[in-house]
Amino acid sequence: MRSSRLQQLTQSLPPVYFSFIMATGIVSIGAHLAGLETISIPLFWLNKVVYVCLLILLAGRLLFFFPALLAELTSHDKGPVFFTIVAGSAVLGVQYKLLEQNNDRALLLLVFAVAVWLLVVYTFFVGTIVASEKPTLEKGLNGTWLLLVVSIQSLAVLGTLLTPHLPYSATIGLFSTVCAFLVGFLFYLIFVTLILYRLLFMPEKAENFTPPYWIDMGAVAITTLAGATLTETIQTTVGTGLADVLPFIKGISILAWSTATWWIPLIILLEIWRHGVKNVPLTYSPPYWSLVFPLGMYMVCTWRLSEALRMPFLRPISHACLYVALIAWGLTFLGLGAQIARSFSQQQQPD
Repeated sequence: MRSSRLQQLTQSLPPVYFSFIMATGIVSIGAHLAGLETISIPLFWLNKVVYVCLLILLAGRLLFFFPALLAELTSHDKGPVFFTIVAGSAVLGVQYKLLEQNNDRALLLLVFAVAVWLLVVYTFFVGTIVASEKPTLEKGLNGTWLLLVVSIQSLAVLGTLLTPHLPYSATIGLFSTVCAFLVGFLFYLIFVTLILYRLLFMPEKAENFTPPYWIDMGAVAITTLAGATLTETIQTTVGTGLADVLPFIKGISILAWSTATWWIPLIILLEIWRHGVKNVPLTYSPPYWSLVFPLGMYMVCTWRLSEALRMPFLRPISHACLYVALIAWGLTFLGLGAQIARSFSQQQQPD
């Protein structure tokens, strides 16, 4: 029975579970910045354990169920979710860097994340471009497409933090992360335009407005974090030749933070419409971690932006968002626990 259950879990494992790593990691980092180590450290250890388990299951699926995995990776609907593997690995790498000062493991996770990103991004784009049958924009596009942006910017953040420990000059390292930062922002502009077009000019069912739409905000929040991290690093690194692009990076960072702030009330109102007006039940599902991650990311990016631009008046916003993110993480974790308990109870019932 247990062997059959494990095989079923491996065969059907959706990569969206790596959004648990993203959400838990960013909330842990936010708690660390606020000095709440009693919260930050346990979440870090939880992330380590869950990440290893997910990697083992993913490796099993890759080895034994590769055709089904490839079909998902090259589909418009499920393919973008694979970028959570990249973002989750990079966020865990940032945890190793900030919480444990373990540069070697952080660097190992960066290398792994870059390799997975290259594999996923080109397999996904080639597969969807050459597909003979394609969905309409209404059916094929949603907030998960912005996980591409999240994955790129997560690499930019971790790469920037590890610049002094990379096996080449700081100039090359920072130039690479600046390029990643700019490419990520470009993809955001492209995809968010299509998403807004879909939302504004095509019918939207309440059932389809799922938690991943919070990534509309989370993608620009992590862009802000990448820009703030680059700003601080370039300012303190001598002789990189990148000082001239600092005003541009700062401008994009403020634009990204403003955009993320604009999204929050709109998404909250649409959530009220979904659950309060259309009575869609509020039940746990793995995509809800895609809601927790943007909340935690908004807290962290606001904190780092206030430091990078010397704007302390932003700090209270960050503190308030931390508690919102902690509550959201706790409620989602309780939902996960309840789902596991129900699943275990059903297995114990006799046929």
